[in-house]
Amino acid sequence: MHRRTLIAGALPLAAIATLPRAGRATWPARPVRWIMPGGPGGNPDILSRLWAQKLGEHLGQGVVVENRPGASGIIGTEAAMNSPPDGSTFLFGYNQLVTLNRLLFRRLPYDPDRMTRVCLVSDTPFVMLVPASLPVRTVPEFVAWAKARPGQVAHGTAGLGTFSHLSGELLKQAAGIDLLHVPHRVTPRNELMSGTVQLAFEPNALAITMTGGPEAKVRALAVLADEPEPQLPGVPLMKEFYPGFVVIAFHGIWAPPGMPREAVDGMAAAMAAVAKDPWLQSRMAPLATRIIAEGPAALDRAMAADLALWTPVVRERGITLD
Repeated sequence: MHRRTLIAGALPLAAIATLPRAGRATWPARPVRWIMPGGPGGNPDILSRLWAQKLGEHLGQGVVVENRPGASGIIGTEAAMNSPPDGSTFLFGYNQLVTLNRLLFRRLPYDPDRMTRVCLVSDTPFVMLVPASLPVRTVPEFVAWAKARPGQVAHGTAGLGTFSHLSGELLKQAAGIDLLHVPHRVTPRNELMSGTVQLAFEPNALAITMTGGPEAKVRALAVLADEPEPQLPGVPLMKEFYPGFVVIAFHGIWAPPGMPREAVDGMAAAMAAVAKDPWLQSRMAPLATRIIAEGPAALDRAMAADLALWTPVVRERGITLD
């Protein structure tokens, strides 16, 4: 048992009742605002609203999701980090904001190192996908096929500097192959099914949808995760072929620098409690997203691992967005 728990347990009820207001749990004293630096309808937005609904019920305070999209999430992140650290405003974001952005942009209007870590909410892996018409069924077969066609294998992505793009750059490094990057404004779903592009890396939920059924036009070759994906049975892990090849999109909650510990601990504890809600779990399942709901230390570890993965890729390839 923790020392703090022992001390609290030793206090008589009368003494607790007479504690000054500063010694009691007063968070949240007002409605909570989550700034979500993406547009309505996207996966992060859907997740934030599912969690906000149950969190509001748990706290007995409103939790409002405010969309602030634009500039690779920079606009919303800056707004959240410049908010007063009064316990009412948080950032519901994702790893691009704290890892990729600092690598891809020379200057950011916020410092990821000063952002207050609050909670690692959830994560989902990416999946390596190829057209079902391609004459390959395994990662080694694909690598051999690509090596025979240097610079001709089209790697479709959602744009420069995205996880779908950088995953291909990581494969080029690991396997020693040369791919043709073909960026799109959105995920190249139709192009992959038609065979216009021969490779894509997509989030778990989309991969499951595209590869389901005997008539599927897309084949999954590997899951870029630490553990097998139950909804993609028989699909191996990419790290079995290339150790450390794990690409995870995670969602987290951050707060402005200087956020009081009471608010940080309160939010983390509330998220852990809400994670057990059956309704929330049932809504998260179709999104193929793993619920984590662990505190600041878990979020800090996830950020460090992500930065260690992408720093050499971005620097060696000279990838920049400004």
